[in-house]
Amino acid sequence: MTNSATSINDSQETVESKSRGKALSRSLLPPTQQARPLALSTALHTMGTGLVVTLSSIYFTRIIGLSVSQVGAGLAVAALIGLTAGIPLGRLSDRLGSRGLLIALLACQAAAVLLYTQAESYSAFVVAASLLAFAIQGDSAVRMTLIANLIPANERIVTRAYLRSVTNLGFAVGTALASIALASDRQATYETLLFVGSGCFLCGAVAVMRVPPVPPMAGANKVSRWAALADRSYVTVVLINSVLQLHYAILEVGIPLWVSEYTDAPRGLVAVLFLLNTLVILVLQVPVGRRFGPLRHAGRCVSLAGVLLASACLLLGLSGPVTGWLTIGILLMAGTAHALGEILHATGSWAASFELAPEDAQGQYQGLFATGVGLSQVLGPFLVTVLILPNGVTGWVIAAAFLLGAGFLMAAAIRRGAIRMTAATAPASVGLAADRP
Repeated sequence: MTNSATSINDSQETVESKSRGKALSRSLLPPTQQARPLALSTALHTMGTGLVVTLSSIYFTRIIGLSVSQVGAGLAVAALIGLTAGIPLGRLSDRLGSRGLLIALLACQAAAVLLYTQAESYSAFVVAASLLAFAIQGDSAVRMTLIANLIPANERIVTRAYLRSVTNLGFAVGTALASIALASDRQATYETLLFVGSGCFLCGAVAVMRVPPVPPMAGANKVSRWAALADRSYVTVVLINSVLQLHYAILEVGIPLWVSEYTDAPRGLVAVLFLLNTLVILVLQVPVGRRFGPLRHAGRCVSLAGVLLASACLLLGLSGPVTGWLTIGILLMAGTAHALGEILHATGSWAASFELAPEDAQGQYQGLFATGVGLSQVLGPFLVTVLILPNGVTGWVIAAAFLLGAGFLMAAAIRRGAIRMTAATAPASVGLAADRP
C-alpha cells in the first residue's frame, strides 16, 4: 500500500510539474512558428542588455578609473546620439527589409560591448557607449518593424506580449549574472561577463537568421521621408505616450531610491518589488494582450493604465510618513498597481503604434514611436530625481496628476488617430466598390 501510494503521489507530482512547464512555455513561446526565433533572439538580447547595463557604469568608475561625472556625461551624450537612430533606421528597414538590418544592429551591439573591454580613456568610452546606444535604439525600431512585417495584424499585439514576457525574464537573468562581477569586484570577472554580454548579442543575431526573410515594403520608396513627422495625430500619440512612459523611470529609479532613502522599509524590499513586477507581467501580459489587443480597446487600456499608475504614485507618497509593516503593505500595493498599469499601458501603446501607422511605412512610424520612448528614457531619471523625490508626498501627487492626465489624453489622441485612419481608407474602399460589376 505504501509503495502504491508513493507511486500515485509521484505520478501526480510529475503531472503537476509538466502542467507548470506547459503554462510557463505558453507564457514565453509565441503561438506563431515564425515568431519563435524572434522570441529566442529577444531573450538573448535582453539578457545581454541587462548584463551590460548593470555592469558598465560601475566597471568604468571602479575598474577603469573614470569619475562619476565623466560616466554620467558620457552616457548622456550616448543617449542623445541614440535618439537619432529610430526614424532613419526605421525608414531604411522599410526600404531594405527589417530582418537583415536587425542582424546588423545586433552585431554592432556585440562589437560595442567588446570595445568596452578595450576602452581605457574617456573618449574611447564615449565612442563605445554612443555606438551601443545608437544600435540599441535602432534595434528597438527595427524589431517592431519586423513584427509588423512578419506577423499578421491580428497576432501582432499577442506576439508583442509574449516578447515582453521574455524581455522581463531575460533582463532579470542578465542582472543576476552581473551580480557575480559586482560581488568579486575584479577586473577579470567584469571583462569576462562583458564578453558574455557581447556573445548574447551575437547569438541573438544568429537566432534572427532563423526568422523567415522579410522583403522590403512595396511602395516604400514613394513614401516621404517626413511622413511620420508630418502625421500630427500620430506625433501627438507619441508625445503623450512619452509622458506616460515615465512610469518606467519611477520603477527603475524612483522606487529603489524612495524605499531605501525615504521610508523605513528594509532595503531588501526593493528586490521583492522588482520580482513582483516581473512575475505579474510574466503571468498577465499575454492574456491581457490577447483579450485587449485590438485598437478599439487601446483607449480604455491607456486611460485605466493612467488611473492605476497614478494610484501607485499616491501609495508611494503615502508610504513615506508611515512606519513598520504598514509601510511594507502599502509599498506592495503600490508595486502591484504599478505592474498592472504597466501591462495595460504596454498593450494600448502597442496597438496604437502598429494600427495607427500605414502598412507601407511601418518602419518609419515605429522609428518615431521608439524615439519617443527613448526620449522618455533620457529625461525620466532626471525628472524623478530632481522633481519627484526631493518633494516627498507633494512630488508623488504631481507625478500622479501627470500620469492620470496623460492616460486620458492619450486615449483621446488614439480615438482621433483611429478616425483619421478610417477617413484615409474610406476613399480606397469606395473606389474598390465602384470597380465591382
